[in-house]
Amino acid sequence: MNRKQIVMDGLFLTSLLAIVYLTMFPNMYLGTGIAKGGHNFTPFLMITEIFLDGSVFSAIVNNIGNIAMFIPFGLLYPLTFPNKSSFLPVLLAGGGLSCSIEMIQWFMENRWSDIDDLILNTFGTVLGYGIYQGIRRMKKRISIFL
Repeated sequence: MNRKQIVMDGLFLTSLLAIVYLTMFPNMYLGTGIAKGGHNFTPFLMITEIFLDGSVFSAIVNNIGNIAMFIPFGLLYPLTFPNKSSFLPVLLAGGGLSCSIEMIQWFMENRWSDIDDLILNTFGTVLGYGIYQGIRRMKKRISIFL
């Protein structure tokens, strides 16, 4: 294994640990995991409610935060697993990780098991993969001129 791959693997592991930390442990600064949780199976219900009835901070933490948390995953997955670097494996890995988290949160008293989180996390994975593809294409174009 070369040095570059070790760095990519370390960054990917760090992104996974950050996801676990943010989704499984209470965080009083973000206001997550400290109040009684619940379940939501209606797509876009919580996203809409937070935008309509919640504060800007709540909308950022829940909606933007769920997307941003999975962007590094989508970006680093194809760099960590180059033989699985096409769209579908990355999508399934990100969606599968998010689905696993939501299933675990189902049993956690102070967490929400929410279909909207699955949607937002998977969207974050797709954005991260889009960034990966954009960098890859730019790198190819730049190398033509060097």
